[in-house]
Amino acid sequence: MIEIKKIDENNVIIESDDLTTLTLLNEYLWNVSGVEFCGLEREHPFLKNPKLVLRAKDAKEAIEKAKERIIDDLEKMKKKISKL
Repeated sequence: MIEIKKIDENNVIIESDDLTTLTLLNEYLWNVSGVEFCGLEREHPFLKNPKLVLRAKDAKEAIEKAKERIIDDLEKMKKKISKL
């Protein structure tokens, strides 16, 4: 489950029951220009799902760039694994 709560053009909160996905996205977002803040908000897992909080000049564009880089890196890994 992933829920995206757009506050405005610059601020987005993404909530998910999958901490791994949010952690991966968080790491890649920090390498996108225009990102001012990106962090994880975690409470007890039985009480609330973790959230990724993003503030950027253009949050949607930052997420798209991070997504493209994740996909590119996964494709590179796939090629290397297939050569084993």
